[in-house]
Amino acid sequence: MAKASPTLNNFTAGELSPRLDGRTDISKYFNGAKTMQNFTIHPHGGASRRPGTIYVNTVKASANTTRLIPFEFNVEQAYILEFGNQYFRIHKDGGTVTSGGSAVEVTTVYTSAQVAQIKFTQSADVMYLVHPSHPVYKISRTSHTAWSITAVDFRRGPMQDENTSSTTLTSNGRTGSVTITASASTFAATDVGRLIKLHDGFAKITAFTNATTVTAAVQENKSGRTELMPSMTATTLSFAEGDPSATGLEHNDRIVDSAANFVKEGFKVGQKVVITGAGTSANNNSSALLVQVTDDTMLFAPSVDVVDEAAGQSITVAGKLEADDSFSLGAFSTTTGFPACVSFYEERLVFAATTNQPQTVFFSVAGDFEDFADGVNAGDALSYTIGSSQVNVIRYLASSRVLIVGTSGGEFAVSASGSAEPLSPTNAQIKRQASYGTADIQPINVGPVTLFVQRALRKIRELVFNFDTDSYNAPDLTILAEHITETGVIEMAWQQEPDNVIWCVLTNGFLVGMTYRREEQVVAWHEHILGGRFGDATITVSDYANIATGSLIKITKSNGETIIFKSEAAGASAPADTTFGFRPNTNNNTTADNIYTRINAHPDFTVANPSAAVIIVTETSPQSTGYVTIETSDPTRLTTTNQGNAVVESIATIPGTADEDDLYMIVKRTVNGSTVRYIEYLSNYEFGTDIKDAYFVDCGLSYSGSAATSLSGLNHLEGEKVVVLGDGATHPDRTVSSGAITLSRSVKKAHIGFNYISTLQTMRIDSGGTEGTSQGKTKRINNITLRLYKSVGVKVGSSETELDLIPFRSSADDMSEALGMFTGDKEVEFRGGYDNDGFVFVKQDQPLPLTVLAIFPRLQTFDQ
Repeated sequence: MAKASPTLNNFTAGELSPRLDGRTDISKYFNGAKTMQNFTIHPHGGASRRPGTIYVNTVKASANTTRLIPFEFNVEQAYILEFGNQYFRIHKDGGTVTSGGSAVEVTTVYTSAQVAQIKFTQSADVMYLVHPSHPVYKISRTSHTAWSITAVDFRRGPMQDENTSSTTLTSNGRTGSVTITASASTFAATDVGRLIKLHDGFAKITAFTNATTVTAAVQENKSGRTELMPSMTATTLSFAEGDPSATGLEHNDRIVDSAANFVKEGFKVGQKVVITGAGTSANNNSSALLVQVTDDTMLFAPSVDVVDEAAGQSITVAGKLEADDSFSLGAFSTTTGFPACVSFYEERLVFAATTNQPQTVFFSVAGDFEDFADGVNAGDALSYTIGSSQVNVIRYLASSRVLIVGTSGGEFAVSASGSAEPLSPTNAQIKRQASYGTADIQPINVGPVTLFVQRALRKIRELVFNFDTDSYNAPDLTILAEHITETGVIEMAWQQEPDNVIWCVLTNGFLVGMTYRREEQVVAWHEHILGGRFGDATITVSDYANIATGSLIKITKSNGETIIFKSEAAGASAPADTTFGFRPNTNNNTTADNIYTRINAHPDFTVANPSAAVIIVTETSPQSTGYVTIETSDPTRLTTTNQGNAVVESIATIPGTADEDDLYMIVKRTVNGSTVRYIEYLSNYEFGTDIKDAYFVDCGLSYSGSAATSLSGLNHLEGEKVVVLGDGATHPDRTVSSGAITLSRSVKKAHIGFNYISTLQTMRIDSGGTEGTSQGKTKRINNITLRLYKSVGVKVGSSETELDLIPFRSSADDMSEALGMFTGDKEVEFRGGYDNDGFVFVKQDQPLPLTVLAIFPRLQTFDQ
């Protein structure tokens, strides 16, 4: 028999995978925990109970999926945008922004089914939004209550590749509203709003006539003129004959402008011009090709022959509007799809992933985010298509030391070919960095690192530059806790202050966090289940005639107690067991009524009269935590659903008002029999030194004022059992009625909301064996010391059910006052027997603070 007193003072490995239960050979084993639920882990090593959530408001329509998006102008002016079915609302500082007593609301094009696919990027007071089914929009804020959203009117692109077929386009005008005709089927009805690049300008389609004809509005071109071809009329033009025909040499005839306006007016080499108004008819021309253009001279192709003519006539020179096969169509349209990804990079706005060009990245002109005029100059816009053996759809863009492009098949980096150069059309390069593939979820930039969700949704990877290999690596951050995210991650948010936590929403509605401090080697996962419930415990009857005698319905109450009801032989007579028996009879609805009658007669349950053969079971006096679950021995004819945890659907973070970032969330619950979606935010970790300010309830509100026994304003918790912390002391649970509760004692400060339980379970202790490891050997923990920080109330034991409450109050304490927070050691005898595991459970089930700095068990291990 060996005695030992191991030290458990570091939880920076977080909750570890069950697959690591035997890996006592790795150091992370001793820094981890078997369970870390509703605790957050500090980079220092300790674990604190997560703070509760504060109720902000109900979303506009609780029936619809809703999403939160952060809008951050600076640390003082930061907002949370609530995106629902074709609207968004604004929230700030724990409240909803209103004007004239009503919530400020802006109409959008996004349906509730589309809000999850929105990606965004922001520059100052303008946020750009993309969705593959809608044009790019931008949100502008001009004051606290003045918000707008408009479609971006892109200038000069981006465009698809230039036409390579024999099809030509012809415009009937150079400015204003024009008709453009194609020589072959080119257009679709979905092209309205699409750009056309033709001749020397751009036009936007405003109406569709047929596949060869559209109406378009001429746009501003790259030179700032709203025209498809240049045109000028002047009296300063003169004609000069170069080599006359009599010489037999090629002509080099020209027009000279004494005002030197040719380049200014937009004339370029390669254009054909129409000349009219010359005093000499031979100088008028319907198709003169320009081979050289300077400010004051147009030099024609050798085929053009003019004669000398002095200036003085009013002469018009205009670019010829002829059939042209050198045209391009816009890359963004309903026909081609709209970009699904957006980011900023090196003073450029960057888009990617249209339906037709899923592997193409589009960069704006440098410094002009809505101008996509391409070219070869350093500041011109550019586009880049990833070349690979597979079509890997781009899922995200992230700006770092390079532009990270995450695709469904791998991760790429876009940068200039020279490390010290800015990106330009002539030096852009893209290189594959990894081949993991990316989910369609917006990533998070944490300093120089990009965190992204892998394609299957179960892993979060850390894309970080490795100077040794001059490339990016993407290690798996869930490798030690793959069970945490195995249901799939659907959204992420980064809470930088106070402890650098990456929060994730899972497909099952759980909220999980990862304390992430790579420089200190801290990657620690923790799970969070919010207080309250979602869903109903139901029994649905079908095929009643084949429900066998003896079929069981087992209902487990929120406190874990089970009650079993049993089917007797079919018939209309009363069951022999008048407490737990029921009979199938007549049809599904009648059978459901019989089950309802039996369960409703039990004092622990309240059942509404069933509708459509569905029985909904609730507890008469539910616990403040826990759920009603139902099992049957015949799941085919007696199918069931269960109550479950509150469902987190969306999260977002913004800088808060107390040197901490605020984590906002949308939580779906069943409250008073109805489905609701509430906006809530996590209370501050650092609440001060007064226990009265400790906030550890979910979906709660606080009262502060004169002494009161009746607290109202709790309509959002109507019909629900809530916990109360009054003047720093716990109070018996109350049920909200008419939006209020009545207390048994008066309080001046109170926090009211759903209760939640925080549980820390250590890994199996491996200490004390005289013959090697103590794993798998019988052991007994005799007593234990908990080192706590600013804590009140804690239970400790060997299992979830074998727990002892550690006393904090002594005879010297004033019984009429709440206990102050305790920092120091608490030593207790350990209630547990002999087993092979040696688990230690630490639990807080009251609305009080708890921080565990270290656990010091003293145990005996029996080697034989």
